[in-house]
Amino acid sequence: MSESERPDAIRPATVHRAYGRRAAGFDGFLKAIPGYHAHLRMSTNRMGLRGGSALRLLDIGCGTGASTAALLDAAPGASVVAVDASTEMLAVARKKNWPPHVEFVHTRLETLAEAGVHGPFDGIFASYLVSNLPDAEIGLRRLLSLLKPGAPLAVHDYAVADRMGSRVRWTLASWSYLIPMARIRSGSAELQRYRTQRVQGTDGVEAMTHRMGRAGFEDVRVQTVPGWQQHVVHTFLGRRPDEPDVVGQRQAARAAAAGQPWPEEPANPEEAGEEAAVPPQEEGGPEDTGYAGTDAGTDADADTPPTGLPPARDDRTD
Repeated sequence: MSESERPDAIRPATVHRAYGRRAAGFDGFLKAIPGYHAHLRMSTNRMGLRGGSALRLLDIGCGTGASTAALLDAAPGASVVAVDASTEMLAVARKKNWPPHVEFVHTRLETLAEAGVHGPFDGIFASYLVSNLPDAEIGLRRLLSLLKPGAPLAVHDYAVADRMGSRVRWTLASWSYLIPMARIRSGSAELQRYRTQRVQGTDGVEAMTHRMGRAGFEDVRVQTVPGWQQHVVHTFLGRRPDEPDVVGQRQAARAAAAGQPWPEEPANPEEAGEEAAVPPQEEGGPEDTGYAGTDAGTDADADTPPTGLPPARDDRTD
């Protein structure tokens, strides 16, 4: 019997239980990964969030709260609903010192409504979630439905399928460092071994970009991060479309700024083909600011946090 056929083997539908078994030592494991928390902050800053305390944000797959802290660093004062499927991970998160406008909810993406989590949100952050989903496209469509028109989703995740160097770097980092460190920090490397194989078989950059387009997101962009994770970990940004006239105005403005005519849309959008909504694009580097460098943020005239990275902070503690 292969490892994947064992009754207790980790699967996408049950991976939250494996995270729960590692909850006690999970923060220590994350602190041992160079750049982990800084990269989360890089992704949340790329969302270009504007609005201060008027914002309502969703952190889906919050774990022990590292991604929640990154959202608060990017949007101080915002109300954050932080969701995770693991009761043990949430128990660790709730013990930390959070402002009163942060709410933790135990539920899965599929059962948000039953748990009382409803949109619309001004932004959604999904850190290392999509690569764990049983069906990434269905999950992305659910997230799209929870956003306000024009609001951003940031998917912070691995994508190594496009580059041989990325696959080699991920495999070497996993077996030489991440798996041994997981065993030291939590007493078991079972989850990290599963994640090593899972990441190798999930979407690359181009496939994920197209998947977001098929799910309904517009203005899809992708940037990588610095360090050994460059071209291994990425920020995938997408927005829920505005009303058609607003979309047209924004597209025309961007085309004018680039000095290029905006191509006319086909009379029948289906004639353009399934993939035409999100053409393949070059992967952005660590210095790219994403939506933070444009007018795509929410309520730009409100309290505006700086677009640079906030001071380094690895975790929120008591």
